[in-house]
Amino acid sequence: MTASLLDRLMDLETAVSYTTPPPEGERPFTYQAGDLPILISAPHATVHQRRQREKGEEEFTGALAQLLAETTGVHTLYSCYRSMDDPNWDRVSPYKTTLQEIVQSRGIRFVLDLHGMSNRHRFGLALGTMNGRSCPHFEPLILQTVKEQFQQTSQGTAKSYEELRWNHFVLNHARFTGGVANYTVTRFAAEQLGVPALQIELCSSARVVERRPLSQWRAPFRGQPDAIHQAVILLQSLVAVLQAAI
Repeated sequence: MTASLLDRLMDLETAVSYTTPPPEGERPFTYQAGDLPILISAPHATVHQRRQREKGEEEFTGALAQLLAETTGVHTLYSCYRSMDDPNWDRVSPYKTTLQEIVQSRGIRFVLDLHGMSNRHRFGLALGTMNGRSCPHFEPLILQTVKEQFQQTSQGTAKSYEELRWNHFVLNHARFTGGVANYTVTRFAAEQLGVPALQIELCSSARVVERRPLSQWRAPFRGQPDAIHQAVILLQSLVAVLQAAI
């Protein structure tokens, strides 16, 4: 199961061109329609510009978004070419305009905004709910789902797993609140579109199968297969419980 999952993620990530500008007339992001009224967003799957500074891609967030679309039936919107803006941080962006069109035309009732963070934070997962404001009616259910999943994965984990602290998560970390002081997708969805939203940050070891040659991150890197597998199960579980609740 894990090997085939990793292979599929590698295949899906090839649809993401980290540093290549979009072909003339095309947008740097793509949308895949789904069946459920839930949308997975991955705005930082490619290199982007924030305040005139280049920021590297959040590897495999695009592949994970596509995988969730395949396995759960959610809608997905993700960057697939280099962006000359920041789809997540900029107050106004073509990405957010498209997100609004999808939400309004497809009846989206929850947005899961997927991101990647470095292992240096020493925890595997961060959840941003704008201190409860972006999805107040769903936050207890989300926390219960995550805690149950982490309890299941804590049994028999390897030492390296424990050192990474994959089985530790934080809610509304100072850096990952979901947009209290900036204009994130989560904030945009909750405040401007009136749709509950959750920002999800996964550490490198729980999402990067194997660093690709064209990555902006130069050092070779491979994530932990078990952590990636459990991250996928967690994301699928969140979709399932939210589908039942909306």
